[in-house]
Amino acid sequence: MTNLKPGEYDVALNGVQLHYTVRGSGPVLIAHSGGPGADARDWDDFAGLDEFVTIVALHPRGSGLSGPAAGDAYLLPDYASDVEALRLHLRLEKPILMGWSHGGMVAQQYAFIYPDSLSKLILFDTSAYFGELLNDVEASVQEFRNEPWFEESLTALKKEWAGEYETDEDMGRLWQHEKKFYFKEFNAQAQAYCEKTKESLIKVAPLRVFNEKEAPTFDLRPQLKKIKVPTLVIVGRHDFITNVAMAEEMVKNIPNAKLEIFEDSGHYGFVEEPGKFYRVVKEFVLGK
Repeated sequence: MTNLKPGEYDVALNGVQLHYTVRGSGPVLIAHSGGPGADARDWDDFAGLDEFVTIVALHPRGSGLSGPAAGDAYLLPDYASDVEALRLHLRLEKPILMGWSHGGMVAQQYAFIYPDSLSKLILFDTSAYFGELLNDVEASVQEFRNEPWFEESLTALKKEWAGEYETDEDMGRLWQHEKKFYFKEFNAQAQAYCEKTKESLIKVAPLRVFNEKEAPTFDLRPQLKKIKVPTLVIVGRHDFITNVAMAEEMVKNIPNAKLEIFEDSGHYGFVEEPGKFYRVVKEFVLGK
């Protein structure tokens, strides 16, 4: 059990003002959101996971309610160092670490650098490698071509990938359009989630650093064998950005990994299949 009290907190760690939220009760699970640059409030209600775990939702440096880092200090080891600093600050022995999308890349990096600081690892809609596994983006979204919003969203997606944005607000406007492709279907459930999180921005500074300095040569595969803790890999069958092949590549290289494919999800399994997300994570965390 833990003595952490639910609430919103700020702490200065590694020279950065970090914000985090505590909710729920039970074993501690640190949740690292994606982007890079995405708001931790995008986790919404975590599909109810706080019924059986204490969630510490970290707003990554330069994102959400956390302050910016100095210069270009938005590399995977920087984020991993923040997780470790937060763990030490909260006096946690071996929490569970869950990373979503870019946060899953951070979680892998954390497990490489701090192998004795976590008990279990959840890698959710993420990857250890792009290369030939990366989908052709325009081809991948063609299943939405009959939607009235398709052309506007495709234009936004192309602009983001081409780096055609200057401010957080620019990127926020693009994201609200392209986000529709990240679901299996942009149905009422997805629309309600997007409406609820419409104020969430993707901050430009962390995104540019990743796209320019890490993504072109991104390959964590040689280090995956270093991960010794039980690992759950979750992927949506219809996730066009971090696809099933990427999840299978991680499971193949992590010694004690289990794969769960969400057949009716894209990149938002906790929104699209919340019941399954709750059950799968609970079984992994509690062993039942």
